[in-house]
Amino acid sequence: MLTETLSIKVSKTEKNLLRRVAVEAKSSPSRLLRDALQLVLAGTAKPQSALFEKHRHLFTHLDQGPGDLSTNPEHLRNFGK
Repeated sequence: MLTETLSIKVSKTEKNLLRRVAVEAKSSPSRLLRDALQLVLAGTAKPQSALFEKHRHLFTHLDQGPGDLSTNPEHLRNFGK
């Protein structure tokens, strides 16, 4: 028996998409979210990591270049001319 309520904040787009998927699945948004939560908690679905974390290997060269160019006086000398 369900006895607890959990509130989450989602964007309007996410809410509309959830409703649409629930209608297509002939389910409720709550049921879909409970099912998804069970998958995550059971370890069969992993939360997605940030895009940068997934592609960190593509950005290994970033620490080799100059620092923040917006605060380096040498790079700002001719700015706006």
